[in-house]
Amino acid sequence: MKLAVIAREVGVSLSTVSKVVNGRADVAATTRARVREALARHSYPLPSSSAADAKRHAALLDVVIHEVDSAWAGTLLDRVQRAAAEHGLNVVLSTVQPDSTLHVPARRWLDQIAARGTCGVLGILAGFTTAQVNYMRDEGIPCVVIDPRSEPDPSVATVRLDNHDSQYRLTERLIALGHKRIAMVSGSRHSLPARERLAGFEAAMADARLPIRPEWRSEGGFDQSQSRAAMAALMALPERPTAVEFASDKGALAGLAEANRLGLKIPDDVSITGFDDVPDAESAVPALTTVRQPVAAMVDAAMRHLVGAPEAGARIEYETEMIERESTAPPSP
Repeated sequence: MKLAVIAREVGVSLSTVSKVVNGRADVAATTRARVREALARHSYPLPSSSAADAKRHAALLDVVIHEVDSAWAGTLLDRVQRAAAEHGLNVVLSTVQPDSTLHVPARRWLDQIAARGTCGVLGILAGFTTAQVNYMRDEGIPCVVIDPRSEPDPSVATVRLDNHDSQYRLTERLIALGHKRIAMVSGSRHSLPARERLAGFEAAMADARLPIRPEWRSEGGFDQSQSRAAMAALMALPERPTAVEFASDKGALAGLAEANRLGLKIPDDVSITGFDDVPDAESAVPALTTVRQPVAAMVDAAMRHLVGAPEAGARIEYETEMIERESTAPPSP
């Protein structure tokens, strides 16, 4: 039996060779490469050689997203659906489980997309392990990530924002308005965009030689309940900040609601800013000052990469636009 011969030659079990032949994901990348080389030497027909073309031309786009319950995610997914339709593609949506904040499910998910075929994988605020990246590369499945949640594998193409500069410019604007006591409710420390935004805030404060008191910094800016709690705590301080930056509009809108509950006037008592420019930001009372993400441009760039000529490790970065509305003003004397 040729597979048994190949197994002995490579020094692995027959079941391992069978998994490689059938495109299973649960084989180490180095082992898979050695088995495939041996299969090629023995002229064994690999299904992936003919299936790769079918996968690339399948009328399916796999989208992996970290969350679907936010306005930002809804806006982005709506654009993905429209862009996919323009290319004649149907979207298959997978969400990252709450207990897997950095990486998508591994073997079963990969086996499924390899079996049915896909034109590519679009990750949104998701991360892929090295093993997953190697598997997709070996199977000829292109992958691109929008706003990667963790530092991506060097071979994975990304479309991202300049989060650091965006938060820097927003903080700079508050300082120009006269604010010196500025708080930051950042996102999770496990999130790369959150860390970049926090670093931008800290850099702007340092350049202006303004203090960042420990009690003026907290996490939870991506979560509504945590943002409300952070706002309440900040407003209860003996010397409270005159402006509060949230790492997302989701957090900022929750902070705005908490400020209203406390009877505070925005922006007279405290200025509030967000990040994303979701639809509710403009209709909030008062309308929210925020940072607008170029969602359409980012999605379109990712789609061009997937359906065109994928370039491994491509880095595409977009600038944002600051949208100044009624939730910010100079501090009261």
